[in-house]
Amino acid sequence: MATLTITRADFFASIQDLGRRRTQHLGLAQSGVADEYSFFRANYLVGNEVVTPVIEIITGLFSITTDSPVTMALTGADMSARVNNAPLPPWQSFVLMPGKVLELQYSGGAGIYGYLAVKGGFDIPLCFNSASTVERENLGGYHGRKLAAGDTLTTIMERPLCPTLATPANQIPQFDRPLTLRIMPGYDHDNFPENSKELLFSSEYTVSDKVDRTGIRLSGPPVNWDRGDILSKPVALGVVQITNDGTPVVLLKERQSTGGYPMLGVVSHLDLFRLVQAFPSTPVRFSPADPVRLRNELLRFYNFWGFS
Repeated sequence: MATLTITRADFFASIQDLGRRRTQHLGLAQSGVADEYSFFRANYLVGNEVVTPVIEIITGLFSITTDSPVTMALTGADMSARVNNAPLPPWQSFVLMPGKVLELQYSGGAGIYGYLAVKGGFDIPLCFNSASTVERENLGGYHGRKLAAGDTLTTIMERPLCPTLATPANQIPQFDRPLTLRIMPGYDHDNFPENSKELLFSSEYTVSDKVDRTGIRLSGPPVNWDRGDILSKPVALGVVQITNDGTPVVLLKERQSTGGYPMLGVVSHLDLFRLVQAFPSTPVRFSPADPVRLRNELLRFYNFWGFS
């Protein structure tokens, strides 16, 4: 075992895995990592089961030390990682030695979420079959809260070290690019005026500064809904809600269980993993897509990582 000590956590770092399944009927958030591709890749690089809990770090400003040699990998947003002031390339495994400090700086536009995986994973109790943190529910992770300076985490290691692995360059996402979000029809798609749907698919939106783990508001032409209030309905990951002022909002892992805004569509999960990494002002367009094709793509993605 190794004991890791958090020495800096200025913004928001938390323990996350894939989240809680089949708990929305209890009023609990799904939770879990925002970017599943980066999460799976981080665990792969250190030889873990790909669903092993990791530290999810939002925009950086984080540092950690260890009392024993431990294999780690850092993926997701580029946070200009350094070990004792020496630059550390992301998207590959490395060994952090005792007395050394892994420091992450501000990501500065090159992604939002970073993922730190440790060989063997962390000794974290499960809550509703998940280690994911939901701070507003005081649930999961490290005592139900985000990590703070002075917190310690214990690793579970069968083999403390493993060979260094690096991610091929063509498999490292670029998070500073304009996005096209493919969406399938949502609950209320057929009840939207045709000109509203045409507007959504023909317009450019941008990621606003109103972003958190619940959802992302987009700035751009307002989408009209002319049928008044609707009954609340269950909401899924990636649902595009249209608020009273016509703003599209894409719901994420810590969304509410139900929602009373009309739901025009649902974003492909694979596109969603890119959207969560987009900084404010990133251009976004919507494109209608075949639900069967999106489902098959997602199944291939999970099958590739050996998860279903």
